[in-house]
Amino acid sequence: MANDVRNPNGFDLGDEFARVLAETTQSLVCVLDERGCVVLFNDACERATGFAREEVLGRELADTLIPPEECEAFREILNFIWSTGHGSPQVGHWKTKEGGRRLIAWSNRPVPATATAPAYLVTSGIDLTASSEALDGEMLPDDPESKLAEIGRLATEQRALRRVATLVASEATPERVFTAVSTECARALEVTASFVWRFEGDDTATIVGRYNRDGMEAFPVGTRMFADGETTAIGRVRESAQPVRIDDWGAVGGSFAQLMLQTGYRSTVAAPIVVAGTLWGAVAIGSATPLPPGAEVRLAAFCDLVSLAVASAQAREDLQSSRARIVRAGDEQRRRLERNLHDGAQQRLVAATLLLRVAQARLDSDPAAARGLLQNAAGELDAGLEELRELARGLHPGSLTEHGLRGALLSLEERLPLPVEFEVPHERLDRHLEATAYFIVSEALTNAVKHAKASKARVTVERTPETLRLEIADDGQGGADTSKGTGLLGLRDRAEAEGGTLVVISPPSRGTVVTATLPLDAETPE
Repeated sequence: MANDVRNPNGFDLGDEFARVLAETTQSLVCVLDERGCVVLFNDACERATGFAREEVLGRELADTLIPPEECEAFREILNFIWSTGHGSPQVGHWKTKEGGRRLIAWSNRPVPATATAPAYLVTSGIDLTASSEALDGEMLPDDPESKLAEIGRLATEQRALRRVATLVASEATPERVFTAVSTECARALEVTASFVWRFEGDDTATIVGRYNRDGMEAFPVGTRMFADGETTAIGRVRESAQPVRIDDWGAVGGSFAQLMLQTGYRSTVAAPIVVAGTLWGAVAIGSATPLPPGAEVRLAAFCDLVSLAVASAQAREDLQSSRARIVRAGDEQRRRLERNLHDGAQQRLVAATLLLRVAQARLDSDPAAARGLLQNAAGELDAGLEELRELARGLHPGSLTEHGLRGALLSLEERLPLPVEFEVPHERLDRHLEATAYFIVSEALTNAVKHAKASKARVTVERTPETLRLEIADDGQGGADTSKGTGLLGLRDRAEAEGGTLVVISPPSRGTVVTATLPLDAETPE
């Protein structure tokens, strides 16, 4: 099958959607066969290890990436997975091409064999090396006793990080991860309490995970408060997107500082949680005594794990939502096609059939009337044929096949009630890519007419060596929100299904700009 993903030996990994998903994710995705040989090694794996996929495909992972001292344990894990059919989240090391080590938390899931495909194991990893190095790189005291105590503290934090990382790798729910992070933070950093906060759109923050060593009921999960940058640590994090520490709430003043002191929190450190480049929330710890220097760095490692958990959960939710929208869109299109055929072309054909039968009955007795009926029947057939052509253009315009993307878009302008300025290259592209680009532009322009109340629009199509970039801009009322189920959300699904991206910038009263970037296939179009 043309869309299957195969290694050089012909191992079938599924359809093109799975391949695109594996390559576009930031997680380390590595697929093994039953022998432990690599059959898929995504871009993130290449970047983390320095190995090109050609160097590892078809070879045992234990012979290429697993350190010698961990090979036996790694093979035991594989035997357990294949013998039980259950995944086994782990934390271990991968070797790099330069001889270094990467600390990886990875989840795994076996896929049973079918009549047409052998079994394989999908692993998804998270690189924890940066967090580990941030802790290991700290300066140790010269005093032997203090040095041993510091090493013990660092080891405790490492174990706490690994426990949370294993939970993240097992695809636990964000709620479980938030609770685990709160618990492990408080215990590893030896503080009174720890909280995971999620920032809301109205400058407030909500507690989504907490742990209090003393069992105090202050600030339970679900507490929502104004994230004030002048009086609260999380408010300062929200404004600066940087770690913040308050060594003594007694020196701050104000009602919130008094509340912190009353609940036993004299010192606080908070660090940001950033998900996909956006400030999502913060982790804050509270202590009855001043927190030690470097607490911000240690807390940041836990924040990284929260961000990975949120990003992973969001990706799963987005994928499920996208699948549901695609199914609903397909059902709606079928219903619309059935309705249009019933109300349009089908009625025309039924009318033509009745006219032909009446004309046949009058052909001998009243030839003049029969000719009139035949003329009317011909009109109904012509109208029905035109409606069928219009439906066909909506499914796949003939001009796209005959004249390519440029010709199809120029003919599209004739059916739009607003002027559109087109800048489209003349060259032909892959037919599937042309269809994707056409429907993105068509739907975006339809939205500009129906919802944006635009008076003009501009379409720019640019080809680079690796991508096709589409920009559809209008001068309408703006304010489009893809999260509210508009047609723009379907466009993003269409672009992402092809391994591309779609971004909508739509400030109120300033028009809308839809930008889609689609990857170009290596094959030359026919």
